Amino acid sequence: MNELQLPKGYVSRAWIEREYMEGKKQSEQLRASVTRDQIEARLTTLSSAPGGMNVVAKELRSPLLREMLYEGRDRNLAVTYKLSQGESAEFWSDVAVPAAAIGVDGLPAQVEVKSDYVRVDTRLYTANPYVRWNQSSLTKFDILNSVQQRAKASMMLQEAAAWFRLVRYASGLRSGQGTTAGLEGTSASSQNAATSVYAGVTGGRISIQQLANGVAGFGARLVEGAKKLWINPARQADLLLFNIGAAAGLGFFAPNIQEALLKKGYAGDILGMEVVTDIVVPYLDSAVASDSLGAVATTENVMGYILGPAEYVGVIAIRTDLTVETMKDANRFADVFALWADLGMYIRWVKACQRLTDGAPA
Repeated sequence: MNELQLPKGYVSRAWIEREYMEGKKQSEQLRASVTRDQIEARLTTLSSAPGGMNVVAKELRSPLLREMLYEGRDRNLAVTYKLSQGESAEFWSDVAVPAAAIGVDGLPAQVEVKSDYVRVDTRLYTANPYVRWNQSSLTKFDILNSVQQRAKASMMLQEAAAWFRLVRYASGLRSGQGTTAGLEGTSASSQNAATSVYAGVTGGRISIQQLANGVAGFGARLVEGAKKLWINPARQADLLLFNIGAAAGLGFFAPNIQEALLKKGYAGDILGMEVVTDIVVPYLDSAVASDSLGAVATTENVMGYILGPAEYVGVIAIRTDLTVETMKDANRFADVFALWADLGMYIRWVKACQRLTDGAPA
């Protein structure tokens, strides 16, 4: 079978029909070249060989996989730091440097230079699946390996969900700093508050104006470097058909990211931002507090986040990375898996977090 090569540009119906008929023809030729006896002889050889039955079982199991396993994206958005044995997770903040001040004798004197530091606690993430021995004997595929992979996916989902909750909270820490609702009117170019980005009536879609304002907003906060657009996978449709007519829903096509959209978990680049998709980010997070401290009684409908470079956003402190232990439990008549990790998370500068909102704060 020849590898399918997609044409560049528009794909016509005639091309699709031609490729279908060609593939069908090659399948019929392959089927005709092998007799039923040859197929049965091959299966008999596999079933009698060590590990051969597992090969057959894996092929039989393939259609049973209902979805791809979850992979966390949080470590693409933050810096990871591996703690040494017994090390405290302490991270230093920016340096405050007032140049000088007039002393009591009327002469200038140097003022104290200082930097705050934050101590981050780590916590345990766990999963504890088990497979009964009769299930292991019943299945022809390697169920123990499959359970271990599923458990690892569960661990990554726990970690990613915790990171989302942290970003959701930190992106609302805007009380008394700059403009609460957006970038316009911000008095201090380097103010450290997070912000929300709203450009007109978006009609439930991320707009090109929002993305442009968000990218420009980082420059106004003296944050340079590669940005990331963090959205729900279903939001990728917004990037293909930008809503430039809110009422009519008109848009324009962006073919430069169409091919990349087909790649798992990665939707290419747009306006200099890497697009990161993750199911932990809601398609529309309704009625999220504008100020996480509760000082401002307004809410926002959040469609996604623009995050700054990882070193600005935060740190994932790893005391113990994902570890898998196994044992046989006679009380449960099962093979038991113990998966665990000890992690801490820290948002370094909230000004590197921007919300994309649908409508102004209510």
